[in-house]
Amino acid sequence: MDQERHKTEWEERIRFVARYYHERTFDPEIGWKQFADKQNIRTRFRIPVWVWQVAAACLLLAGYGIYRMIGQQQPEWVVITADAGQGKEVFLPDSSQVSLAAFAELRYDTKQYGKENRQVELKGKAFYQVKHRENLPFRVQTHLGNVVVLGTSFLVRELQNQMEVQVLQGRVRMEAGKKQPVLLEAGMSARYSETDEDLQVLQEADENCLSWKTGELVFRETPLSKVIHDIEVCYEVKLKDLSGASDSLRLSASFKKKPVEEVLLVINQTLDTQLVIEKSKR
Repeated sequence: MDQERHKTEWEERIRFVARYYHERTFDPEIGWKQFADKQNIRTRFRIPVWVWQVAAACLLLAGYGIYRMIGQQQPEWVVITADAGQGKEVFLPDSSQVSLAAFAELRYDTKQYGKENRQVELKGKAFYQVKHRENLPFRVQTHLGNVVVLGTSFLVRELQNQMEVQVLQGRVRMEAGKKQPVLLEAGMSARYSETDEDLQVLQEADENCLSWKTGELVFRETPLSKVIHDIEVCYEVKLKDLSGASDSLRLSASFKKKPVEEVLLVINQTLDTQLVIEKSKR
């Protein structure tokens, strides 16, 4: 039976070709369509190979474009740290200068800085001398708040839950917590406490705010507690007064790049105290 069926199909195909064939005029595409219609055969649409090639090329180009775009958006951080007992001078791409105190860390995005913004992130304490650029303000960001300037010299100190800003030249805007931003001019300072969300503005800057950088200390009828605090900041030590002297004591003196031991000796002799170094960070 199978042989008879195959023979019948073969004869039918021969008759089909003979019916439509004329020398040099037979079109296989037309012939196939007519045969397929007669046999109820569905013709599948075939996408040319070149279409797939073009689609693949477009996908590759699109993928590469997305890759480049994502790559350009990824920041390239420069991180600068100051070691224990040492400060570090840093020159930013716009020639602004930053003096880092010991243990401080500064970082900025090289792709953005000087182009889209002039933003740096600070941990610790640093003194800034910023180049003036009217259309691109300089911004210092800490985890407690921000300082925005156009061109000036100022100090930012961030320590645990407190942030301090002191302005030596120019003007800065300090932003901290939910408080309204405050404008500080030369000679002014401000202190923000995260604990009680308090922002205090002082009309006078601390005369010893840069002692850690300059090595100079100046006291003018300064209470003993403030004297101890300034020495601890300048020399990165922790002091203890064994005499238990009252804070009513005042000191008027100046020291210029003197060893901490010599400074303590002079104070102890002058005020009859017993200040000793309890701990040194250096």
